[in-house]
Amino acid sequence: MAKTLSEQQIIGRRGASLFGELVLSHGLSFHETGALDTGIDGFIELRDPETGEVKAQYIAVQIKTRGEGPFSEETEAGFSYICEAKDLDYWMQSNAPVILVVVRLSDRTVHWKSIRSWFDDPDRLRSRKVVFDKAADRLDADALPSFRDLVASFARPGLIVPGTRREEMLDTNLLRVHFPDRVHVAHSTLPYKEVRRGLVEAYGNPPSDWLLTGKRIWSFRDLSMPPFRDVTEEGTDEWLATNDWIASDGEVTRRHFVDLLRRTLEEMLGGELIYWRSKRYLFFKRHKNQNSRKHTYQSFQKRASRNVVKGYGKAGEKPTYYRHAAFVPNFVEINGQWYLGIEPTYHFTSDGYADFRYAAERLSGIKRLETNQSVRGHIGMWKAFLIREPDLLRKELLRFEDVSPLALGFGVADELWSGNEDDDERKRVAEAQHELAI
Repeated sequence: MAKTLSEQQIIGRRGASLFGELVLSHGLSFHETGALDTGIDGFIELRDPETGEVKAQYIAVQIKTRGEGPFSEETEAGFSYICEAKDLDYWMQSNAPVILVVVRLSDRTVHWKSIRSWFDDPDRLRSRKVVFDKAADRLDADALPSFRDLVASFARPGLIVPGTRREEMLDTNLLRVHFPDRVHVAHSTLPYKEVRRGLVEAYGNPPSDWLLTGKRIWSFRDLSMPPFRDVTEEGTDEWLATNDWIASDGEVTRRHFVDLLRRTLEEMLGGELIYWRSKRYLFFKRHKNQNSRKHTYQSFQKRASRNVVKGYGKAGEKPTYYRHAAFVPNFVEINGQWYLGIEPTYHFTSDGYADFRYAAERLSGIKRLETNQSVRGHIGMWKAFLIREPDLLRKELLRFEDVSPLALGFGVADELWSGNEDDDERKRVAEAQHELAI
């Protein structure tokens, strides 16, 4: 595909050149960001007009150029410009003063405003409107001396830092949920404990993917079939369209639906995970007579493996406790579509099942050391675990689909977050992340 240069790009470059020529003519240098434009077109570097010494101090400049024609609300006295919300947010959080420069090529007029000074007024900030006075805000040969002095008088001129407004892809912790079109319901005169007892007697290890509300049992399973046939009234089983059921009784039914989704998920994963009701999360089982358990999966970018169960204690002795990978399942509706939100965490046991008495302290220690990258890796593992290939021998009632990454207009390089940490702290965190990732 042939590369092109748009008319607007040409106009923008001409506006930057006109502004740069103006400020340079009066002893100030303008450094354009060029291809690295991140919402700032360049920087004015402060300079002593007597000695010529540059200060390594900067004022950020955003240039808006029009080829010809009137500006918004233009009169003989002035005109206005409406800032985009994302631009204004970006400029207001800058560590250097930002000036907005408006150029019209047809009459070579240049006007400017200090963003922070203008938007100190809350009403102006809400409106996002900059009102230019053609006389007071004009930048030309007569105004350049005062412009230079005003620019140099900024109380806190800034330093150039790497541009952080760049597009960045955001991986979410969401999976799209696909559930059966039908939900089954049948009447039962038995209380919950007796229903469960009946299922135990009929099934041995009773299923968990059902709920009892009033005198009705709900499930995505066919309730006319065993084992539910033994705990429901004969001939009362029927089905409803799932979406109709969700919408039938407002928040009450939605809560029941979320509960049924969670119970169905628990049943679906019961061979490998345990649901811990007091904490409302699922965690990996410890295999009998094994002190660790490794899970291999396809992560965001490569094949990876992680210790999902790991014992800790003195070498050669029975582990004092076990750390289990876990997650809290949060079912949410967004714009009419249901999702599973994955909230990764850890479960600690003394023997693979019973609660470890110092679990809270161990979890708190991990949370202090976790970084964005380690949490992302943990979420990636759970996503890979939950997104399963269809299996003719295993009919699962819930199916999960990944959500495409979201494009963000703002991104911050990781090295900017960690730049203030000393070497010992970075080393300690790096070692902790290695421990969490294996």
